[in-house]
Amino acid sequence: MWIKDKLVETKVFLKNHNYLWKFKLIVCLPIFISLISFDWISKAIVVSHMKLGETKTFINGFLNFQYVINLGMAYGKLHDKAYLVIIFATIFSLFLTTIFIFLNNKKWLIVLVIILAGSWGNLLARLWAPGNENNVYYGVVDFLTWDFSLFNSRDYVFNLADLYVNIAIGLTILFTIIELVLYIKSKIKTKKEKIDNEQNNS
Repeated sequence: MWIKDKLVETKVFLKNHNYLWKFKLIVCLPIFISLISFDWISKAIVVSHMKLGETKTFINGFLNFQYVINLGMAYGKLHDKAYLVIIFATIFSLFLTTIFIFLNNKKWLIVLVIILAGSWGNLLARLWAPGNENNVYYGVVDFLTWDFSLFNSRDYVFNLADLYVNIAIGLTILFTIIELVLYIKSKIKTKKEKIDNEQNNS
């Protein structure tokens, strides 16, 4: 009986939930496709115009190109365990996609679609990326490296998909701070109005 009730509740929820499909199709989908396209085009250009391990100066003192095949996660983590990275990335991407389907807050949908573009962009790009120097495949093309020293920034090689995720994290922090400030201001205003009402009624 309990299971049946829960199934009915779930069915009602799924049927009545506001999925914001129109916003997701008109706004989120073009963003997703555009970001992945930029990422894949940039990787394809690097593969066709640079040799593996080659470095080129792009903006002196700020950003350089360094073509590497990364078998691991962002910034080279778990570089010797590609299969674990692929499994983790697949689970992570599917989990975020599920959240995206049910999420109905436009602001957070934009943030999430940027993360999805980064996660799916890198995951699917492993299918066509060339092998590394040892002819090991299913890595991802990394080619951007900072040309300044800040928290060992020169040691990291990344791509646009990695950058998308970092931008989304930054937006998450920013939006969270803004919402927290607005919440505190609302509480202060409510408390002040309550005090004023009590004084007026006394």
